[in-house]
Amino acid sequence: MSPTLCFRIQAPPEQVERLIAELHSLGTLGIEERPAELLAYFRADGAPAREIAALSELGLGICVHEPERVPVTDWERTWRAGLEPRRVGSLWIRPSWCASRGTPEILIDPQQAFGSGEHASTRLALALTLEALVEGDRVLDVGTGSGILGLGALRLGVAQALGLDIDPQACANAAQNSSRNRLPLALVCGTLETIAPRARFELVLCNLLLGRLEPCIPRLVEHASRALVLSGYLGEERERVRTLVAARGLVLEREIEERQSGDTWCAGLWLQARDLQSASRSSSVSSKR
Repeated sequence: MSPTLCFRIQAPPEQVERLIAELHSLGTLGIEERPAELLAYFRADGAPAREIAALSELGLGICVHEPERVPVTDWERTWRAGLEPRRVGSLWIRPSWCASRGTPEILIDPQQAFGSGEHASTRLALALTLEALVEGDRVLDVGTGSGILGLGALRLGVAQALGLDIDPQACANAAQNSSRNRLPLALVCGTLETIAPRARFELVLCNLLLGRLEPCIPRLVEHASRALVLSGYLGEERERVRTLVAARGLVLEREIEERQSGDTWCAGLWLQARDLQSASRSSSVSSKR
């Protein structure tokens, strides 16, 4: 087991949940919540110290102290003990070391990649994904993490799913989960610019914090030929996200939210206007039969 660094981080209560999500995206081994502060643990040989220190520069009242070396800990055993099967919609998400509780299911061992279903933004994104997908869809999952969204879509019948992430560790974890489930999740390690500008997907998914999500929205909309699912933004940020997507011509079909540790996390499903009109006509015809 490799040496570990502990970063002591002080933050206002309203920033804690968002900060936890950010630390998970940076690859934390674990987070201990204490009154008025968080203790975030990272491997000493790979700690993103610069990115962690930069959290103090966001103007949100966050203070990051110099890291301290801590005794070697069996983090994998501690991490595993906190995970269990979870159901989202019709789909079960199960760690491979737990017994099955039902089907359909996907096996997700997230390691240090974000996406075990424990965070509200992941659950919201998956719930809307399962609602929006149509059998035979092609799916693009941006910021795939553990691969949970793309694999969930594949399990329920989409034709193709492509996971994209800038983190090589996340892509490696998603590849392991793809093999574990015997589902053909294609993976690309890179930014959105890696995807050909003309590439189109019936369903595009993205679960990222607003700071990373916002600059991606124009490209996400371009790639979405029918529907777009966005997650990872807070309740006070929803109007910003709605405005940005509406400016690109998509129509908000449904938005859901979940409270977790004092914060309201949101996810939205947007449709291309032509598909919204088509769905409305189909519903009208069906109601007359």
